[in-house]
Amino acid sequence: MEVLDGTLLLDALGTLAALLLALAALRLGTAKYAALAPPDAEAVPILHVLALSAGALLGMLWLLACPHLPDLAPSRVFAAEGPWAITLREFLATRALPSGQALQGGVAALAGAGGSLGLMLGWGAVALALAGAWVAFSAWRGVMRPRALLAFLLLTLWTAVMLGYAVHLVAWAAAQLSFWLFLVVLVLFQRWRHRPRLAAH
Repeated sequence: MEVLDGTLLLDALGTLAALLLALAALRLGTAKYAALAPPDAEAVPILHVLALSAGALLGMLWLLACPHLPDLAPSRVFAAEGPWAITLREFLATRALPSGQALQGGVAALAGAGGSLGLMLGWGAVALALAGAWVAFSAWRGVMRPRALLAFLLLTLWTAVMLGYAVHLVAWAAAQLSFWLFLVVLVLFQRWRHRPRLAAH
């Protein structure tokens, strides 16, 4: 029992470390964007919105193209000796960032290799990226123009990477803490069942 408790504690600490790393990365990306973007970038919120949207589509495209996409199925996530039964170090080394195959698959999706969904995600990301570049070049002049463009590209790529990291982190954390997740869901379900109900009028 002590061994089991120690294992659960290590799993919980590893999951917490991965979560804190994700939060730190989010803060770093936000800070880098704010430092790189022109001082009046908040007056042009469409640049920020386009970067987040393009990054979201790019991140989904990389997820679609990643070679271990089937491993995200619940049956694989909760398998006793499944692909997510790995340490924090292994997770960060093999799942945290897009693989070379995912990057190549994303490019190939523009030619139709990923099917209709890949085409929509890929060309949607390209269209939003071009729109963001147009906003950067039309809203600013001089040295502010390349700063706006670089800030847009940085936030786009950062969003794509963080989306992939978040999806893989959820799968890995669920595999590490499957027992505790079950307890949390059970408690929430019981609270929902026994919540105070408003009397009908």
